[in-house]
Amino acid sequence: FDRDGARYNFISVLISTTTIIIMRLLTHNTLRNNSNDAKGEGFPLGITATEVRVDEPYIMDDDHGKEEQQRNISFVKGLLNMLDWSALVKAASEMGLNALPSKLTEDLVKDEDFLRALFHVLMNVHLVRGILTCPRTGREFLVLDGIPNMILKEDECENARM
Repeated sequence: FDRDGARYNFISVLISTTTIIIMRLLTHNTLRNNSNDAKGEGFPLGITATEVRVDEPYIMDDDHGKEEQQRNISFVKGLLNMLDWSALVKAASEMGLNALPSKLTEDLVKDEDFLRALFHVLMNVHLVRGILTCPRTGREFLVLDGIPNMILKEDECENARM
């Protein structure tokens, strides 16, 4: 083996034994274009999806599974005040999911079935390939293998003081 070949074989083994986490809708709800040109209006990023993955929820019927579902519900309840609901609904729609209600009501916040379904949308819907687009500038950020490339070009950054 040459040096590059040996490195490639090592990386292939590492990737094949590692779970690859792909961009979730929860992640999208936090991403924004922070460039100078966006002027603080780089949210929410539009989604043009070319590949979406929806994982099936893993549900156990035993006591451990019931405890995990309660943790998931608590997790979602803790996120509700931080989520930009309209951005989530728009992103889900752009990824082909049109089941989210346009408004989050108090009745829905108390509905455990809804909260379980929302956990599924936030954690199990992934953008694998596509483009994220800034609403202010039209700047496109490529998503490949579930990883958004949000790196700004030098002229897009603020003048940094050292």
